[in-house]
Amino acid sequence: MAKAAVVGVDVAAVEEHLARYVVSCPLCKGVGRLGVAHEECKIISGADAKDGISVVVVLCKRCGYLMTLAADQILLKKSSAKPRAKAA
Repeated sequence: MAKAAVVGVDVAAVEEHLARYVVSCPLCKGVGRLGVAHEECKIISGADAKDGISVVVVLCKRCGYLMTLAADQILLKKSSAKPRAKAA
């Protein structure tokens, strides 16, 4: 995950996830008006940074509500789905 944080967030993968599961804003119920942050963030539990959860921040462009999505649930699924080469 540390390598992905340096490169940034695969915005297209996150937007595809939001569209696939029809994620709406819990505050204004807006659909299709969500913006994705380009940098991965970390929510730290307590005083120990090792216990943190990597997240992607999503902003509702309509009302300004900030949401977090677990990065390992979105970004790793996309990267692990690499096409396999056919044997010749």
